[in-house]
Amino acid sequence: MKVEDRRETRRERIQRNWFAARNWRRLVQISALALYLALFLTAVYPLRTPIPPDIFLRLSLLNDFSAMLSSRTVIAQLVPWALVVLVATILLGRVFCGWICPLGTLIDITDRLFEKRVRRPLMRERRWRNIKFYLLAFVAVAALLGVQIAFLFDPIALLTRTLTLAFFPPLQFGYQLLGTRVPAVGDWLGQHFGWIFPEATVHFRMGIVALAIFVLIIAANALSPRFWCRNLCPLGALLGLLSKFPLLRKKVSNACDHCRICSSLCRMQAIDNNTIRTNSVECILCMSCVATCPTKAIRYTFHFGDNAPEKWAKEIPERQPQLVRRRLVFAGLAGLAWAALARTNAGAELSLTQQPISSPFLLRPPGSLPENEFLSKCIRCSMCMKVCPTGGLQPAIAEAGLEGFWTPVLVPRMGECAPECTACGQVCPTQAIQPFTAEEKAWLYIGTAVIDRSLCLVWNAQKECLVCDEVCTYRAIEWKIIDGVAYPIVNDQICVGCGLCELHCPVQPQAAIRVYSFGDKRSWSREKRKKWRQLAKRKGSTWEELMQQREAGGQ
Repeated sequence: MKVEDRRETRRERIQRNWFAARNWRRLVQISALALYLALFLTAVYPLRTPIPPDIFLRLSLLNDFSAMLSSRTVIAQLVPWALVVLVATILLGRVFCGWICPLGTLIDITDRLFEKRVRRPLMRERRWRNIKFYLLAFVAVAALLGVQIAFLFDPIALLTRTLTLAFFPPLQFGYQLLGTRVPAVGDWLGQHFGWIFPEATVHFRMGIVALAIFVLIIAANALSPRFWCRNLCPLGALLGLLSKFPLLRKKVSNACDHCRICSSLCRMQAIDNNTIRTNSVECILCMSCVATCPTKAIRYTFHFGDNAPEKWAKEIPERQPQLVRRRLVFAGLAGLAWAALARTNAGAELSLTQQPISSPFLLRPPGSLPENEFLSKCIRCSMCMKVCPTGGLQPAIAEAGLEGFWTPVLVPRMGECAPECTACGQVCPTQAIQPFTAEEKAWLYIGTAVIDRSLCLVWNAQKECLVCDEVCTYRAIEWKIIDGVAYPIVNDQICVGCGLCELHCPVQPQAAIRVYSFGDKRSWSREKRKKWRQLAKRKGSTWEELMQQREAGGQ
């Protein structure tokens, strides 16, 4: 009976300590996730939140370092946020992974489902956890060679891209469907949350791919808790290397009776089951060991030389990761091969501006850097696509070649670049899209519209059609009289390639007027583009002038 009473008391003590120690960490996790989701949903044009919507993307050291390494520049916008995480990691360890990372929080939440329904093996093979370090080497070598590949593995960019491409369009569809089926509820939602959704119905290609990757990450919890975090996340590997010698360390008193409860419940397997040694590179400060210790022998305290309290003098030697040099070299060679393959893309050709162009329809958002710089800085987070009010920005598939996969491109047939919108330049975390004003869009050339005379109703069938002229905001459509018939032409010094004409062209399925990338002047300075716009001369008359001439001739 005494033994049973002792076991019962121990179980109750574990539950009580668990509840007391874990609640405040969960509160921070849920608050960070709620802030992330709130900033994501409110990232609409015009921006209304005082907090930058891309703050979590800036806090990712993997995004920051890879963008700056690949572009060979110091991105001033990222430096303060990178320093905050860097200092916090050096002092506290991988606190970002265990407390702030929204993907880590979602994995913890969904892990409860697998914990109750799936009997998971312990997955004690140590070689699994080293994969993330090899992925980090792969990303670093590619970035040193100027090729951005971190977007495939960074948890913040990955989650933002998934929410944008796969979750936001169905959410908007559900909102619109509810508004039509239940008008009372729809009116209430419209008054309070209608501003979150753009007027245009958005849908993104490649959404199913982004969703499949996210589902695989969540489903990996069936193998072991936090499988992605402990084995595959290169951001966690980077933070782990930086937290190799943190000031905040785990101390174990002499009250430890080696019950091994802490090691059996550690989700990151940072505590060795045999020696009870802690790996600070893997520890995410979840405090599970503190909460579950029945003897209260474990504490986290700041370690300053030999000034640790005698009460916690027993410090367990930390176990560090054992990496295989051959595999590190192989990961580096893989990064080299990827960079070589991406930069020697067979589908890319040099344009007149000496920039690689894989498609004549490669239209970048206004304010984008020249192609090589843009590719090295863009982290494929899809925030620019999320904030686009027309849904015209889409993830690139083949337009930009292998290196430009998932980068934003304008697809005018799906949505134009609205003349008054400046949101994409405001939410880009790495400034691959430079901030701009609505006035500057008149000379931020992203392409040039070209009329296909074999498809145009006026040129081919001499029918009267004014659609492209009526919708053109910049008045780039002019008219030229040939044999007494007025034909539309495009003034390439005025046309910026916004795509309004292509979107509204009545010719189906391919528009008779299309925007091509050869009018892209991203390699020019903004001052030079402005002067080019100011020097624009009229090639023909406007439709109004032709009507006036016709009326004058009739009189």
